[in-house]
Amino acid sequence: MTLPLRPTPSTSSSFDIVSTYRHLLSTNPAYTQPVAAIQALIELLNAQPTSTVFETLDLIKSQVAILHASVRNPVPLMAGTDLFERFIVQSLRQREDDESRRSGGFAATRDHLLSNSAVFATRAIQARESVANIGWKLVKDGSTVLTSGASRAVSGLILRAAEQAVIRTGRVTFQVVYVRDERRREESDQVCAELRKASIPVAEIPETAVAHVMGLQRRITMVIVGAEAVPQSGGIISRLGTAQIAKLAYAHEPQIPFYVATEEHKFVRMPTLPTGQKDKDLGFAQSLLDFTTEGPSRLPEDPIDYTPPEWITNLVTEFGIHKPEYPFLQLMDAYGTMVPDRILTKAHADLEEEGMLEEA
Repeated sequence: MTLPLRPTPSTSSSFDIVSTYRHLLSTNPAYTQPVAAIQALIELLNAQPTSTVFETLDLIKSQVAILHASVRNPVPLMAGTDLFERFIVQSLRQREDDESRRSGGFAATRDHLLSNSAVFATRAIQARESVANIGWKLVKDGSTVLTSGASRAVSGLILRAAEQAVIRTGRVTFQVVYVRDERRREESDQVCAELRKASIPVAEIPETAVAHVMGLQRRITMVIVGAEAVPQSGGIISRLGTAQIAKLAYAHEPQIPFYVATEEHKFVRMPTLPTGQKDKDLGFAQSLLDFTTEGPSRLPEDPIDYTPPEWITNLVTEFGIHKPEYPFLQLMDAYGTMVPDRILTKAHADLEEEGMLEEA
């Protein structure tokens, strides 16, 4: 359907969606990338007045495109912005069915939208605590947990397990093997210090020692990692090296359980179903091979890899512990399709057809 030509809202020169997102991410330790993107869009709606449904949708659509283009890896942002766009469309449709809100005109709809957006973002932030409350029971007495990176969902889960062990026995009853990232020494130091502060015994190892340590008799009982994004395949996109750890755990005899602690706002529909490590699987161009005779080779900033679902034992989310097919079912239920139609582009046509853009 071809939409009628209408004026496109111009974003206030005083509001910068990119700098707002970066500021939120750098100053709020509780924010994941998807949550920071959601919060930036909420601040956009607060800062930029709109007077019609069409202007609101168009404003969000244009600023989402700017935000995606501002980062090298847009996939974690896509998880947040897709979720927020879906929330916006659902809220507008709910308003159409609610006579009391319709009688208040678009101003009432906008106020309702903003107040509910704040609740929406808060719930996304609280999801990490729910992951900890659900996942700590996986860490049994006598366990040795191998982990890496700086996932707050993982740290929260392990810290909660320590709290519960102390309540139950008076001491921490498990230990952690932490895979250090020497490119991020300060981050690795902070993670280990946080765990040790909770009286959790931590052994630090280099990335090159993972296979050796897993080979030590009964020393690693499980792996718990986080994720930057969880595509519809049920695999995970995470920091480079995660897939290597997962494959070693999967190939170990007996197999070592590999758990992923993640909030569901990180579930995302990728343009193509990921199957490997190619750019199309990761969702953006990433080149690790920099062949040069004038060395040293240049590595991309914050490289990632894809861990396929067959190497994953369970996903630990705020709504329970699930098999890797769970994201597909959730995304299908939410969007009705696995093909990203860029939600607001489709919503324009849908809402026009339903008569909701007549106010524009």
